[in-house]
Amino acid sequence: MKSLIRELRVNTTQERILITQNGSALYFKNGAIDTDFLNVINATTQESLYYGDVLRFNTPTSKKLQNELLNNIHLVKQNGKPIFVINYGKGQKKRNFLIAEDSKTGFVSELLPTFEANELYEALRTYTENNITSLSEVNNFLCLLNPEKFADVQEYHEQLQNTNYDLLLIEPSLNGIFFTREQIHELKKKKNGGKRIVVAYFSIGEAENYRLYWQNEWNKKRPNWIAEENKDWKGNYIVKYWLPEWKHIVKEYQKKLDDLDVDGYLLDTVDSYDYFNNRS
Repeated sequence: MKSLIRELRVNTTQERILITQNGSALYFKNGAIDTDFLNVINATTQESLYYGDVLRFNTPTSKKLQNELLNNIHLVKQNGKPIFVINYGKGQKKRNFLIAEDSKTGFVSELLPTFEANELYEALRTYTENNITSLSEVNNFLCLLNPEKFADVQEYHEQLQNTNYDLLLIEPSLNGIFFTREQIHELKKKKNGGKRIVVAYFSIGEAENYRLYWQNEWNKKRPNWIAEENKDWKGNYIVKYWLPEWKHIVKEYQKKLDDLDVDGYLLDTVDSYDYFNNRS
C-alpha cells in the first residue's frame, strides 16, 4: 500500500494534498515512525476514534482499540501531520467531550450523524471568515461521501456552496455526474467569502461498482485483481492493490480528479492491507 501511495504522489503535482483515511500502522517501520513515508502525505483521518466502534453507531469505541489508535496518531501528529477525527454519534455530551479531547490532543474532530456520511451537520467549532490555505489552519470540516439524498448534482453543489466549513472532504460526483472544474472552484470559497480547501474522496484499496471505471462484465466474472466483496459495504470490493491492472485504474481516476482541480484526495481503504495480512 505504501508503494501505491508513493506512486500517486509522483503521479500528480506537488501541491496536491494527500490525506489517508485510517491505516495508521502505515506510518511505522520496524516499530518506529517511518518519516520517509510520512513525508509523502499531508494529513490523516481516523474514523471511530471515540465513537462508532465496529460499525455500532453512537457507541463508545473500546478503550483497548482507542488506546492503540491514539498511540499511533499521536506520533503522526508529533511529526507535524494534522489529524482529522471522524466519529459517528449524536448528542451534546458527546460534542462537548470531543471538543475537550481535541484541546488536549490538537486533533480536529467532528461528530457525524450517520455512518453513511450522507448529510450536512453542525460543526463542533465556530465557523469563521478566515482564509484557509493549509490543513494546519483547519478548525472544522465536512465529511460527505454519499450524496444520494440530493436530487441531482446541481442541488448537491448548491448545498455545499451554502456552507462555511474550512475543509470539504467530499464525493465530487452524483449518479456518475461529476462537478465541473468551475463548480469545484466555487466550492473553494465559503458562503461567508473566506477561502477553504476542497478534497475529493478516492478509494484506493477497494473497487466500487458504481464508479465509471466499473465494467458490467465484472458483475458476472470478477477480474483477478478483486479479492472479495466487503461484507459491510455492498458493491465495494477489496482489491489486490499491488497489481498493475488496479494501479492503472486508480491512476486514470486520479487524472479525472486532477482535471477537476480539487485541492487533493482523501485516500480511503488504505487499511486493506489488513485483509491480506490476516490471510498470510
